[in-house]
Amino acid sequence: MIINDKKMNQYLEVQLIGHEDNKIKARTSAGQYIFVYPTTEQTNDPLFWKCLKDIINNKLWLPITKQFHQLVASDWLVTNA
Repeated sequence: MIINDKKMNQYLEVQLIGHEDNKIKARTSAGQYIFVYPTTEQTNDPLFWKCLKDIINNKLWLPITKQFHQLVASDWLVTNA
């Protein structure tokens, strides 16, 4: 199942626009600005931050969890419940 299915309301679509300390600035599809919080493992991973810069530069949209504002490991795909 694809996350942007309207029945999947536990996710937000965001465009990453920058980062400050260990918080990632993002704009939602509704135009609101929020912070995305990387996990401890992501925070300590230099490759994560390099990839993040590429995502920001290419203005890609990613899913995050609505409750905790964290990136979704499976990207835009989720298993059927």
